[in-house]
Amino acid sequence: MSSRSRALGRSGVGVSRLTLAGSFGISAEDTVRAFHELGVSTFFATMRTRGMNEGLRRLVADGHRDALTIIGGAQLPFGFSVPWAQRRLARELTLERIDVFLLFWVQAHWYVTGRTWSAMRRLKEDGLARAVGISCHDRPMARALIDELSLDVVMLRYNAAHRGIEREVFATLDPTDRPGIIAYTATRWGKLLKPFADLPAMSAGECYQFALGHPMVDTVLSGARSFEELAQNVSAARAGPLAAPRLDEIKRFGDAIRAGVASKVAFSE
Repeated sequence: MSSRSRALGRSGVGVSRLTLAGSFGISAEDTVRAFHELGVSTFFATMRTRGMNEGLRRLVADGHRDALTIIGGAQLPFGFSVPWAQRRLARELTLERIDVFLLFWVQAHWYVTGRTWSAMRRLKEDGLARAVGISCHDRPMARALIDELSLDVVMLRYNAAHRGIEREVFATLDPTDRPGIIAYTATRWGKLLKPFADLPAMSAGECYQFALGHPMVDTVLSGARSFEELAQNVSAARAGPLAAPRLDEIKRFGDAIRAGVASKVAFSE
């Protein structure tokens, strides 16, 4: 697997199949090793990912900037917050440009009105971001905004228990001309890692295999708590899609988790 193994939709940005979302357990050394030893080139950085950020500064200082893809974003849906958030994170990482800049957690249409989205577009026009987009839980709204805003990238929840996105978003997109898709909550906040009723749990690796098994998904956030966990997740991602019998079991398990009942639920999607 090369350090950049996939195009992020039509954005023109390259990504590794797993994106490291630095947790408190990830150190600077873990980050550097992830790049050199595991081929992880894509990093979801915030002001709170201190250990990972230090590792990224080291990689930049060592001349690896062009091999890195940095994803960041603005938390507040106001025009003034967009350039402020970009400058703050860029300074933290000793960079000028953040490759993919998102407006986080869009929950209503007004988040992208007024000066907010024009400020996002200006980042791209000024070379401070290569691609801009949103993260969103609301699938119908996200789908509408893909067209309305001509999004370069969209970050959406996708896992075995949240498969409605396959019908409501993925199936509606042109595979040859679509925004980049970043999937998150692959383990459903850890709930898919625990047995439910008489159904066996998924492993973390299977969670990433499931998400990456869909052809519309370009990269998946991995909130690994250690280098060892990340290495296991990367190994699973390299293993390719899940085999059909296990995939069917996982879908039934996801349905049961989603329904919240202590019994098997027939796969219906």
